[in-house]
Amino acid sequence: MKILISSCLLGENVKYDGNNNSLDKKSLEKLKSRFELFGFCPEVSGGMPIPRVPCEIISTDPLKVQNRNKEDKTEFFIKGARLCLEYCKEHGIGTALLKSKSPSCGNEYIYDGTFSNKLIRYKGVTAKLLQENGIAVFNENQLDELYHFLKIANKNI
Repeated sequence: MKILISSCLLGENVKYDGNNNSLDKKSLEKLKSRFELFGFCPEVSGGMPIPRVPCEIISTDPLKVQNRNKEDKTEFFIKGARLCLEYCKEHGIGTALLKSKSPSCGNEYIYDGTFSNKLIRYKGVTAKLLQENGIAVFNENQLDELYHFLKIANKNI
């Protein structure tokens, strides 16, 4: 079974500050032993550099993503989300494990756009697009839910 996973969760240094958000070794080994993992970073794929100034969604209607310097980066986030969806379709991937709270990948909460570490209930640009296209999205704090979902979807796990 194939799973899209945020590259930063795999330990790749693609995070805005040039670091990663690697899952703990035990969780990563368990995922790798059970699934075929496809790493993807929508922000980097959309053209954002490493490192980069942190970004947050400051408006949802219309969508506007800005960095801390108030520069509009919306186009990079939209491009990265579209490329991620295309990648999932190309590889037949129907489930994603994405980084929580990210303006791209957050599937439950994201930062509120004030750069004050305040969270709001909303989805990142990529997570939203994937879900709208039938791809189940989980975050690194939902591994039990991910395993349960996949067990129901495929009795061979």
